[in-house]
Amino acid sequence: ANPVSDDEALRKEFPLTAREAEVLAWIAKGKTNRDIGEILGLSTRTVNKHLEQVFRKLGVENRTAAASVAIRLLSESGRLG
Repeated sequence: ANPVSDDEALRKEFPLTAREAEVLAWIAKGKTNRDIGEILGLSTRTVNKHLEQVFRKLGVENRTAAASVAIRLLSESGRLG
């Protein structure tokens, strides 16, 4: 088992804050903003704010593109089935 969590793996690759990386990791797992808010104890609005920063830092336009980037990274590092 890999001791590095998904969000840590994302932080190594991208200049994300811990919270942004957590949000991105959940996006990659197909969770909605509402789901992510519930999981992380955030408002949906706060999740949206984090996502705006994630999009900017990854240079992508939307959550689908951000998820693709994250999934590619996590699968290349053998993290996703």
